[in-house]
Amino acid sequence: MRAIKKECNVLMKRLMITVLSLFVGGLMLSAPAFGEGISNYDLMMELKAMKERMKALEKELDKEDKKIEDLKTNTEKRLEDITLHPEERPPMKLEAPEGEAKWSERIIFSGLIEGEFSSEKQTWKNPDREARDDNFSLATVELGIEGQINKYTTGNVVLLYEQDEDEDRLRLDEGTITIGGIEETYGLYFLGGKYYPHFGELNSYFVSDPLVVEIFEIRETAAQVGYEGDWFAAGAGAFHGDVQKTGDDESRIKGFFADANFHNPEDTIGGLSLLIGGSYLNNVADTNLQDEVVGIKDYVGGLAGYLVAEYGPFSFGAEYISALDKFNPGEMNYAKDRAGIAQKTEPAAYNLEFAYRPIDTVQLALKYEGSKDMFGLYPEKQYGGCISWEMFKYTVLSAEYLHGTYDENNEESKDDRNCFTIQLAVEF
Repeated sequence: MRAIKKECNVLMKRLMITVLSLFVGGLMLSAPAFGEGISNYDLMMELKAMKERMKALEKELDKEDKKIEDLKTNTEKRLEDITLHPEERPPMKLEAPEGEAKWSERIIFSGLIEGEFSSEKQTWKNPDREARDDNFSLATVELGIEGQINKYTTGNVVLLYEQDEDEDRLRLDEGTITIGGIEETYGLYFLGGKYYPHFGELNSYFVSDPLVVEIFEIRETAAQVGYEGDWFAAGAGAFHGDVQKTGDDESRIKGFFADANFHNPEDTIGGLSLLIGGSYLNNVADTNLQDEVVGIKDYVGGLAGYLVAEYGPFSFGAEYISALDKFNPGEMNYAKDRAGIAQKTEPAAYNLEFAYRPIDTVQLALKYEGSKDMFGLYPEKQYGGCISWEMFKYTVLSAEYLHGTYDENNEESKDDRNCFTIQLAVEF
């Protein structure tokens, strides 16, 4: 700003000097003539010369006005860009000598902080008792770093802290390299690194993770190729996996996944936004279920189907994920009946959610979800509601209530649970 003001002052001084020079020059030329007496012809010629000088002065003034106006416009634009949130800033212009931006202009930082108060009460049928757990927690701290290496290559790093898992330290949650996925590569891309392979959409409008996430989310170091188009996307990849068959060669890569979905571009179906897709995973024991694996003789595949739709202030999500076969008795630690006897299990989960925004800053959501063959590890059925209020820009206050019931075939004799959560979240 100081540099711009200084340049404006210099321009104004130059303009004043030009005007004064022309005025004094005109007086000096005119003085002798008036002293000696001049003819009409000489007077006309002098006036003509003065008009020419005035035209030249007007052109000079127009040039100086244009420079001042350009400086004003550029200053206002710079101030506007500085005050915008990172997501709203215009794309960076590459003005480096060799056509590439400086490293500081090619990196985008983002973050998320979530603080929560939660209260959960559980009851048991046998023996007849209940327990309550109240807690304040810094539920999530997430820092994302995205670097546009060049036109074709992007690097992404996500650091994550979760109070229940990370013991006051940030861990590397994701680290990926993406090549392609742009018009010049016809939508084809390569993705490699540590990330969450797309097994199900895992969409939710609630504070708490839905059961499809709690049970079937997967995070692996993988390599993937795919296509991303205006109406259709598909991808497939491979990973090593942490869960191997008993007696199998652990040095072999035997994990595979694939996903395909249809999604319409904006304003192509009368204002309706639609996403429909399906996913396949050849070993569901490599999802969050791996914490319960004792040992498996054969891989059990999994299939996911999902739908997400938005129309005006209304949103809807539906998803179902299931194993395609049963794990044998003793392969999953949770699969024990009330007598403690190991059972076969074919885990599955579903989630239905509906959301409505009466105004832009408020969202109301309802859900109904459940699980199958989880033997009390997760609720068999669960429903609840959530209200979220964007009290300030990028600052959201949410309140959520969930009621879940367990099936009767569980070793711990769990009956039901009631969970209440208040969350304050900020994004940057």
